[in-house]
Amino acid sequence: MQYEKVILELLTRIQNLEKEVEELKRSQQPLTKKQMGTAQIREYIEYLKKEAIKNGENDITLKANDIHNALSLKSRMPAVCNAMKQSMKEGDEVIYETPSGFSSTYTIRYKF
Repeated sequence: MQYEKVILELLTRIQNLEKEVEELKRSQQPLTKKQMGTAQIREYIEYLKKEAIKNGENDITLKANDIHNALSLKSRMPAVCNAMKQSMKEGDEVIYETPSGFSSTYTIRYKF
């Protein structure tokens, strides 16, 4: 039997598996604050909406500053406001908006 060939083949397989494990570890790491974008903020808003539904609520009112603080963001208010706007569906209403549309006081009531 060709032991050297078998050993080399096994070593190659191990190296490939180690690379795959490293890639999986990197993909499982939580997002840093700088990496968090509108899509991730939208996911958080959807999570809040689902939790409100589970608790038997008919609606939930969210303010941009509360979301910004809950996610420990810095200087990401435009992304938060955009995520809030993108999460709106028919029947939802803007409770408070400034002329810029990107204020910490931007508030939306999402209805279920």
